[in-house]
Amino acid sequence: MTVTDHKANEIPANENAIWAKALRISLIIVFVLMSIMSFWYGISGDEIDMHAYGKAILQYFTSFGKDTLVFHMPKEFNRDGVIQYYGGLFDLICAVVNKVSPLNEFTTRHLLNAWTGFLAIFFAAKVAMKILNKQAGVSCVWIMFLSPFFLGHAMNNPKDIPFAAAYIAAIYFMIRLFEQLPSPSWKDYLWVILCIGMTINVRVGGILLIPYLLVFAVLGLVLPTPLQEQKVPWKSYVKPLIIVGLCGFFAGSILWPYGIQNPVNNPFIALNKMSDFRMNIVQVYDGVRLLSGELPITFLPKSFLITNTYVVLIGIVLMVCFLWNIRKSNYAIVLYFVLFTAIFPVVYIIYMRSNVYHAWRHELFIFPSIAVVSSVGWVMLSEILQKRGFKYVGIAIVGVLLIEPISFIVSTFPNTITYHNAFVGGIKGAYGNYEMDYYYNSVKQCTDWFTANELKKYKATDTIILATNAPHIVAEYLKDQKNVKVVYVRFSERNQSAWDYVIFHIALIPEDYRLGAWLPSTTKYKAEVRGKTLCAVIKRPSYDDIKGYAALNKKDNDSAITYFARYLIQDPKNISILLKIGHLLFAQSKVDSAFMYLKTAYEIDTTDIEAKRMLGMICVMKNDFSNALSFFNSIVKEDPSYAEGYFYLGMAYEGLGDHETAIYNFKIAVKEPSIAPRCYRVMSDIYKKNNDMANAEEMLDAALQATQNAR
Repeated sequence: MTVTDHKANEIPANENAIWAKALRISLIIVFVLMSIMSFWYGISGDEIDMHAYGKAILQYFTSFGKDTLVFHMPKEFNRDGVIQYYGGLFDLICAVVNKVSPLNEFTTRHLLNAWTGFLAIFFAAKVAMKILNKQAGVSCVWIMFLSPFFLGHAMNNPKDIPFAAAYIAAIYFMIRLFEQLPSPSWKDYLWVILCIGMTINVRVGGILLIPYLLVFAVLGLVLPTPLQEQKVPWKSYVKPLIIVGLCGFFAGSILWPYGIQNPVNNPFIALNKMSDFRMNIVQVYDGVRLLSGELPITFLPKSFLITNTYVVLIGIVLMVCFLWNIRKSNYAIVLYFVLFTAIFPVVYIIYMRSNVYHAWRHELFIFPSIAVVSSVGWVMLSEILQKRGFKYVGIAIVGVLLIEPISFIVSTFPNTITYHNAFVGGIKGAYGNYEMDYYYNSVKQCTDWFTANELKKYKATDTIILATNAPHIVAEYLKDQKNVKVVYVRFSERNQSAWDYVIFHIALIPEDYRLGAWLPSTTKYKAEVRGKTLCAVIKRPSYDDIKGYAALNKKDNDSAITYFARYLIQDPKNISILLKIGHLLFAQSKVDSAFMYLKTAYEIDTTDIEAKRMLGMICVMKNDFSNALSFFNSIVKEDPSYAEGYFYLGMAYEGLGDHETAIYNFKIAVKEPSIAPRCYRVMSDIYKKNNDMANAEEMLDAALQATQNAR
């Protein structure tokens, strides 16, 4: 052994035996629990696509390359256009196992996903033991398993969990390889090559593991290791760097159809494509809806901070505190290397401004390394306390801190992914301010309830139209229910589509509805976490809304208003219908009646921009300029590009006699061609009132020019 020597970390033989037994028992318990838990988790947002991709990969290999569907996946499974750039190793394994599994295809996938998550825990524990001892391994097992965010993903995340497992396994075997220098065995080479290859075969970003070899070599040459038995010369690092680097790179394409087409160039093409992935997904962050490409650089660090348990976070802090003291220890090389594998990817992603979303799930692969660091921090604190006569205090502190995630997991199962800590007020504070069940796990609870409770009320010959904003998942759950027709409907268009029941998931509902009363009285079931709705089954309150839109199509506005008003009797808090009636009445110059409906909509949800816009316009018409200012200031603060908002601000300020501020706002509004003529005319009138005829004429000429340009 030349890199690490554990003599300084050895514990008495009897205690070591106890911890060894505790490790075995812990691993068995965690394996069994994760296996059982997997049966309750739902199909995730990526699984439908990756399931089809795995089957296509299997077809490609079993046909010896003749079936090329894998390179031309249908749009329904390749919405982002990048699926071929994923290695798909896990999905290929699932496709193979599903050929013989007696379980449902997705149940099988979830079981395999859970086992893959267990492998991540297993290898993280082995790395922790490399650094310290078996106590660190036991701590690592429980810290990872009782991390709700990781645990939730471990059940149904087919991309990030397999990548995390392969990543930490590769790190472990790298450490073991360099431990054996200058004479590692062929098995030491083989294991690290296979693990690097598997990581790339899951996601091409695994290529980063190859330069990690050089990082470890540099650490081994630079850092002092006073207890090592012999100094390793730099030449001894050259051979493993070349062999593992080259073989690991090419191993990454063995079971990857796109990679195997050109093992030299295609991995780099895929890496470039995935690094430059620009598809923007709307995310809720700090209570604001932002495109993922516009998220601030604080997104990843803060997401990690608020979705991890206190035991993980405090363990990291402890490790940071001990860093200086261990700089000359015999295990510093391994610890610093593991720290690097945890920190570098995040720094790189932030520096490159890569497109990430859904909290930090794309960086889940660093969590095993983080768990290792955290567990080592706790064990080092425990050893320090033990030397001062507080033998079990460190262990007791960890045990107490783990009560909180245990309680959360038990009380919210299987929605463990929704965990947020007290830094943002827990679930209550995070709901509506951050993404919650973005992977659609709770949809299973709603479809299961619908099948067991509502569907049985109908005859097999009846046709039930079930609308949803997650049709690809709901259709899979109900594929055997021949009398159920699953249709897609946007939440904002729910009143315009024909359906008998609807299953809505919050991931695709504007955040203002999450915070308001978006659920009608006919809501039959809610999948909840700590009283907050994640997904709901709703029976249609009335069909009068459909009749109202049919009347609108016939331009029979009076009948439409009658139908919509009748619908509101059954669903009085439906903001969409309230706004629709408000618009129709406003168009008929029934301003007072319109104001009543619009005001009701605003009182239900004070964040609704359309309600504020209409109310502000009516306030201007009624010379209620102070309230108009309030409405339009709120609008332009939320959407500074909304030109019409500045127009009405100008009208309000003019009504209050503040000509200068009115002109200022009109000059912003003229940037929108459709309203520029109006802006110039109003400014001309203002200048006339102030006897500034030169500017008045200039504005009038500008109005004429803007009118001609608009034509």
